[in-house]
Amino acid sequence: MLKAGIFTLFFGAIFLIPVIVSAQSTYLSIPDTRDIGTIPLDYGRKLTAQFKRGTSVGFPTSNYYTVLGLRGWSDDSAGPAHELAFSYLSGISYRTGTIASGWSSWRRVLTENLAGNVGIGTDNPLERLSVNGKIRAQEIKVETTNWPDYVFHSDYKLLSLEDIEHFINTNGHLPEIPTAGEIESEGVSLGEMNKVLLKKIEELTLLLIENNKELKRQNHEIEKLKENDRKVFDSN
Repeated sequence: MLKAGIFTLFFGAIFLIPVIVSAQSTYLSIPDTRDIGTIPLDYGRKLTAQFKRGTSVGFPTSNYYTVLGLRGWSDDSAGPAHELAFSYLSGISYRTGTIASGWSSWRRVLTENLAGNVGIGTDNPLERLSVNGKIRAQEIKVETTNWPDYVFHSDYKLLSLEDIEHFINTNGHLPEIPTAGEIESEGVSLGEMNKVLLKKIEELTLLLIENNKELKRQNHEIEKLKENDRKVFDSN
């Protein structure tokens, strides 16, 4: 009787150990199914990670990807299945699919190159963050230095309107402003452009102040001439 109880406990422990180990597992195994394609039906109410060759899951190259697929329900009634594809060469791509229509095309979500530059909608990010498309935000703060308050310093050399006119006639744009060709090829640095535009506004303000002083002086001279003419007229 005692032996039977020991054998029961021994074999029960053997079968129970895998269950305990499985329950305590903290990782998700990734099977190598590199040459097998996927369909949205594969992900009915489950999350699956697989190692894939690019051409087997709709990419144009044979680069390797880790594909993460999931779907919250077993059919199309609750929405599509989702796949994320991770590649150190191509960043992160995303697609959705339904049982009725199959997979959509892959859409690049995020790219990071060896220089650490991150791209959204572009395969070749040239800056720390490159976005191929529109950005909408409530506020953008650009840090910059050498704000052009120096325009109002007494020793600042202000170009005359004649000098500015000559520069425009010669070059086809304002001094210190990039040409249309430079903007089209290099883009616009918001911080630098805001500084230059403010500088032009400040210079224009100073020119208007000087012109206003000159206009007042001329009006004063005109009034003096009128007064002299009246005196001459009255004396006759």
